[in-house]
Amino acid sequence: MNAKRLSRFLPPFLFAILMQSVAFFTLTHTAVAPTGDHLALLAIKSMIKVDPKGVMTSWNHSVTNFCQWQGVTCGSRHHRVIKLDLSSSGLIGMLSPSVGNLSYLRVFVLSNNSFSGEIPPEIGRLFRLQELGLHYNSFTGNIPATIMNCSNLQVLDLDHNNLVGKIPDRIGSLSMLNNLFLSLNNLTGTIPPSFYNCSSLEQVFLDHNQLKGRLHENLGLKLPRLQDFGTMTIFDCKCQIHYSITKSKSI
Repeated sequence: MNAKRLSRFLPPFLFAILMQSVAFFTLTHTAVAPTGDHLALLAIKSMIKVDPKGVMTSWNHSVTNFCQWQGVTCGSRHHRVIKLDLSSSGLIGMLSPSVGNLSYLRVFVLSNNSFSGEIPPEIGRLFRLQELGLHYNSFTGNIPATIMNCSNLQVLDLDHNNLVGKIPDRIGSLSMLNNLFLSLNNLTGTIPPSFYNCSSLEQVFLDHNQLKGRLHENLGLKLPRLQDFGTMTIFDCKCQIHYSITKSKSI
């Protein structure tokens, strides 16, 4: 029986009370129903073995509004997770592939923890992501090529992990990238040609890897905003060249 027909059989005041009760039940039920973001966060928690500071204590079903969970920031409009910062929390575990379901995420920082295992390629589904900070952990494996799908990325910080393999060939697709930090890993190979398409780069740190080859002779023209290239050693068969760049115009 629909509301219009029901109103014929009930006094107006009873009908109004009934409709308010239905509306309240609907809103309450919606509030506690797990959403995609809610489930993704719980999946991330499920792969954490040690949480010495209890930062994820609030991450449970009793606190139904995940926007109030520690480390989580939601947007005011859609109430979706836009920032997840669990840095310096002493966490030990692996990163769940479900992080790729946080489709509104803009800032994701897990620095200074003890995450291990591979960086899940599902991160490449975070098309709104602007900052990815996974530095000072123990991630292994290759840098996922799918990260190059995050075209809004401005900061990519993977310093001080145990990453291997090459810098992804498509890194040049990150046209908005300002800061690239890949130091203190075990990366090999050469700097891919597309790297010089990242014309917004201001800071680049690639030292303490096993990279080979030469830097582009017109580095300052290719990367006009570059201010700091750190200190980098590149082996080129016959010679060992040290680059310490503080001003791109000095190249």
